[in-house]
Amino acid sequence: MLTSSQTPRRPKATGEKKKSENEGPAAAVALARSQKATPGFEPLIGSLEAAKLLGNIHIKTLQRYARHQRVPGYQIGGHWYFRASELDSWLRSRLNSNCQPADRVDFTQEKNQ
Repeated sequence: MLTSSQTPRRPKATGEKKKSENEGPAAAVALARSQKATPGFEPLIGSLEAAKLLGNIHIKTLQRYARHQRVPGYQIGGHWYFRASELDSWLRSRLNSNCQPADRVDFTQEKNQ
């Protein structure tokens, strides 16, 4: 008689694939296609891609802005995610408002004395 630790393993059929072969790039492509096919659903982007969209700001700066609710973002499981459309509208509202920093001073010009 076999115990639970001695259960015989059945041989794999020729048509079966390993589970790890089904996961990976092909599964990511299938997930991306299913997200794109859903009407009205905008997938979330990670911090790195969002930081690039905002003009290559540092990723930690973006996460700090999101944590202090200065940028629209979602924290899920300790990671920050963003919607490109929300970042675009946030950026447009910042460009059209009066909260832009003052003009930069050009220190390269020599003073005439």
